[in-house]
Amino acid sequence: MRALSVGLLITALYGLGASPQALSYRVIIDPGHGGDDTGAIGLYEIIEKQIVLQIAHLVAIQAVAFPHLRVILTRVEDRYVSREERLKIAQAGDLFISLHTDFSHDARVRGVRAQIATSAGVSSEQLAELLLQRVTQATKASSLGVERAPLWLRRMKIPAVQFYLGFVTNPEEARKLSQMAYQTALAQAILEAIDLFLKSQPKNSR
Repeated sequence: MRALSVGLLITALYGLGASPQALSYRVIIDPGHGGDDTGAIGLYEIIEKQIVLQIAHLVAIQAVAFPHLRVILTRVEDRYVSREERLKIAQAGDLFISLHTDFSHDARVRGVRAQIATSAGVSSEQLAELLLQRVTQATKASSLGVERAPLWLRRMKIPAVQFYLGFVTNPEEARKLSQMAYQTALAQAILEAIDLFLKSQPKNSR
């Protein structure tokens, strides 16, 4: 397991098969929670911190198909990372996406949603909308839209989104979130959204 973590760290920091010259954009992927902070615990013994870490690993691995992206993970194993640490890592990035799953006491509630800071600019909103667009197209999940909230992401100077990948308390979404094929589809959709977002930005906006 340790060897796997080290390998994924190398992947996350440097990419696979891409030359250093091709790594133009630094994408920070933040698997929420970790360590003693489990996040939501859902049906089928699904634990949020594990699901989002698995999907973050897949984003880093599948980024090989996007040689202009350098994916950096805030954690590559099951450990707690403080907000201050996450913010420090984000300083090296061009955009930041924090991955989470959702929880509800009503098992019927389902869908994906995005949150941005109350004070977030247009670029964060555009990134959130593209994430919702690509993920719902790829997975057929329902979109619950973009919300503004007083998030800690407000401290970031780059486009930043907190993205919820589905409800671990909904039987169908919980089952899908535990499947490798579904996780792979989510990771691919996230990368496609990032790619579309970056291509839409003015070249001098970095």
